[in-house]
Amino acid sequence: MASLKGKSISSTYKNILQSENEISNTTLRSVQSGSGNTLSMRLSTDKVEFLKVGIGTGGASPDGLLHIMSTSAGAVTSHSSADEATLESSGASGLSILSGASSSGNIFFGDVNDNDVGKIAYDHSNDSLTIGTSGSNSMVIDKSGNVSITGNLSQSEDRYFLDEYFHSIPYQDIQDTEKTQASSVTTAVISHTKHVRITTYANDLAANDCQEFTLTNDMIHAKSHVLAVLVDTSATVADNAMVNVIAYDIADGNCKIRISNGGVDIDSMTFTIQVTVDPHIDSNDHWASDGTNIKDANLRYAGTQPGISFFTSGSDNDQVILHPKISSEGNGTDLVNISPWRNVSFFSQYQTELNVAISTSSSIANQAIWAGMKLTTTGAYVTDADQAYFLYATDDDLGGSNASPLTTNGNLHFVYSIGGTDYITDLGITVAINSVYRLKLSFDENRKISVFVNGVQYGLVTSATAGGATQSVATTKSLAMTSGTGLVPVVGLQALSAASPFLYVHFIKISRTLA
Repeated sequence: MASLKGKSISSTYKNILQSENEISNTTLRSVQSGSGNTLSMRLSTDKVEFLKVGIGTGGASPDGLLHIMSTSAGAVTSHSSADEATLESSGASGLSILSGASSSGNIFFGDVNDNDVGKIAYDHSNDSLTIGTSGSNSMVIDKSGNVSITGNLSQSEDRYFLDEYFHSIPYQDIQDTEKTQASSVTTAVISHTKHVRITTYANDLAANDCQEFTLTNDMIHAKSHVLAVLVDTSATVADNAMVNVIAYDIADGNCKIRISNGGVDIDSMTFTIQVTVDPHIDSNDHWASDGTNIKDANLRYAGTQPGISFFTSGSDNDQVILHPKISSEGNGTDLVNISPWRNVSFFSQYQTELNVAISTSSSIANQAIWAGMKLTTTGAYVTDADQAYFLYATDDDLGGSNASPLTTNGNLHFVYSIGGTDYITDLGITVAINSVYRLKLSFDENRKISVFVNGVQYGLVTSATAGGATQSVATTKSLAMTSGTGLVPVVGLQALSAASPFLYVHFIKISRTLA
């Protein structure tokens, strides 16, 4: 303790001790040590002033004028342009502004010309958040999340964006809708698709001969326009021969396809016919569907829900899977220039970000839902060596023939795989009926994944545990993903019993860095 060095108390502390007739003195007076050194505090009857204040700093010099620390955040200090007040913690840290239920909480930014030229204000009377610039309200977010702005909204110029709001319905890829006629040239062909490429049974057409068969197709209605075109034959048609193909007798659910020959006999051969139902109605340019027992009629506009809905065909393990188109040619294998969703590389090292918005229906029983980025479209997590996707499954069919059941089938999980090792996180989110789920995964510059559900971040496990485990720290990222792996976005629905579950898909968005 400092020594008074023989001085009387009254003379040493005369700057701060007041007599009864001085009790109303509001002049700040310095506090001095016993040796007469001025300390970093001044007092009066109605105020107190400190040069620097550290609360919980453990004796360390505060960062700036006010430093409140619960635990050290590590080797980090406040920026010199924002060190007047510092809140520090090794975990989450923050500032609370508590206001009346019908009042507002405010942060104002002022200068010599205007003490509230900028502001952030939350109005509790209508639960809206306002951001103001140049003395005016520039953006308002209402309680429903609707955003109103007075200026222009611009996307980042450093990223490449794709988004799909399903203004047109995805149908099966032509490459996935090829049928071969069985038994005879008159055997009916069944394909419930907008596009189908049919290879007929071997047909020996004599001069002026014709054959026909029925195409059964739920996409066809009595007033449909059905286009049938001959695109290939298994043998050469003579130069002076003529083969014609027409669609006629169009009715609900079917039509007739007739193949006729002119006045010259031709050899026995098969015919490849391209059939398109209502070609004037455009299908989606970038997205297609597939899956077990899929029908094009399983996808439709959702009505009360924005976007599209799809449902399975009614048997156990039936599927509907959305994915970027593979090819626009029925017999082709060329994957070049089909769609940017397929042909632009969204590798992990490009800081790729995927956003998918889905909604459950009135039943979530006996079904599996998956959405994310995979090598294939399958929902089973043992299939792909590299992947990153959200998974909900009410049983263990998607866990590798029940070998690795999910920890809690009623919960939403996130699965990422690196070189064949699966890391499964139980996100602790109980999937509910009639609920919207905004699913986001984001790769950082180190190829590590952060995931968010409805705007809330959830931590990921970094150890491989059969069936998955939970992660208590919400900011924990994945391990580094494989560089240069061609993952593509996919959304899938699978029935896990003899039922027809529904899923609504509102939009799919993806972006990556330019470099």
